Amino acid sequence: MTDTVETTPASAPAAAPRSLAPSPRRLRAALRWGLLGLALVIVAQYVADAPGISASSTWGSALRLTVPIAVVAIGGLYSERAGIINVGLEGMMIGGTWMAGLFGWLWGPWAALGGGVVGGLVFGLLMAVLCIEMGLNQLVVGVAINVIAAALARFMSDIVFNGVDGGTIAHSPRIDGSLPVISVPFLSGGLGTVDLTRAMESSGLPVLTQIGGIVGGLTRDVSLAAILGLLLIPATAYVLWRTKFGLRWRAAGEQPAALQALGGKVHRTRYIAVLVGSGLAGFAGGYLALISQAYVENQTAGRGFIGLATLIFGNWMPSGVFLGSSLFGFSDAVGLGRPETFRALLFILAVVFLLIGLLRMYRGDRRAGIAPLVLGGVLLLVFLFVPLPTELATAAPYLVTLAVLVVAGTTMRPPAALGHLFPRKNSRT
Repeated sequence: MTDTVETTPASAPAAAPRSLAPSPRRLRAALRWGLLGLALVIVAQYVADAPGISASSTWGSALRLTVPIAVVAIGGLYSERAGIINVGLEGMMIGGTWMAGLFGWLWGPWAALGGGVVGGLVFGLLMAVLCIEMGLNQLVVGVAINVIAAALARFMSDIVFNGVDGGTIAHSPRIDGSLPVISVPFLSGGLGTVDLTRAMESSGLPVLTQIGGIVGGLTRDVSLAAILGLLLIPATAYVLWRTKFGLRWRAAGEQPAALQALGGKVHRTRYIAVLVGSGLAGFAGGYLALISQAYVENQTAGRGFIGLATLIFGNWMPSGVFLGSSLFGFSDAVGLGRPETFRALLFILAVVFLLIGLLRMYRGDRRAGIAPLVLGGVLLLVFLFVPLPTELATAAPYLVTLAVLVVAGTTMRPPAALGHLFPRKNSRT
């Protein structure tokens, strides 16, 4: 995508904010899909002989690994909803991990999260100046930030961490302490109450065991940082779709000329969007540093790019970001488990893609239904007939990312002015 000068004539911006309260119809649909997902996990466990697919350890890891992907994707959503392509999310996460390692080493875990935000903001400010003020190509700037951040982190580690007790050029000294964790009372043993889900998981009874493992993993020993990260999703939905400021924010990415005609400040809105997005990407990096209790070189492992894929898969909507990040986080957790757990994931993906393809065909959208049908069929054949090497499980999140983008690529709708420049002479910034 190349930068072009926005010349759209002034017109009314996006429609007025609509209510985000879920309708009874949507709640019933969510319940049906939730029950279908539970049934699919149970079937996959027995078909692939993979008890780990419903273990509380797997789902606890999935929750922890979902948070950084969700937060960095929400950061990208803030930027791109205002019209700025943010390919530099990976670099902003790297900046966040490094600053979190420094701040956490000096002042503890809460400072690590704050340091992560600062690290992301540094690169966000650079991107805002280069893309908004100077009008440089947003894709090129984003790629440059990714490269510069990785090199700068290693250079600064050599200066700051190397030679310090517990630090090297590849990692910071240990972050002492951790953030509080929360368990739900009467469900997962919180406040000294009974741990019902653990008893269910160890009962050995079909269905009850799986429910206990899944619910227990999602509600036991959840970090306060994870809760803060997940709360950003409904908060973003409220800010962007229920407030006047959010309406102006989205107008900057859909109809910037109309926003200016109505007295809005396009450049200022885009500056704020890039800085908020970069700060959230840095927060995601700081969260990763807290999990490892140190900055570690390459610990982002491409999660910034996966967050960008999540944003596209989620169609630039908070609810879609949540679903996509949950899928990628679960895939990442599966990659940490045994090979048969990865086979169970293949079975689940095959069935889901086949159902999506059949549903699209039933609705008359044959062109959009071909890709998921073909992909689902291939995955099912691989599951049935191809022995998978153990090392392939570690690539699970990246393989799932490619597969999901193939399926989602036919239905996505980016903001209309995404990547378009808005000349300074036309702006009332």
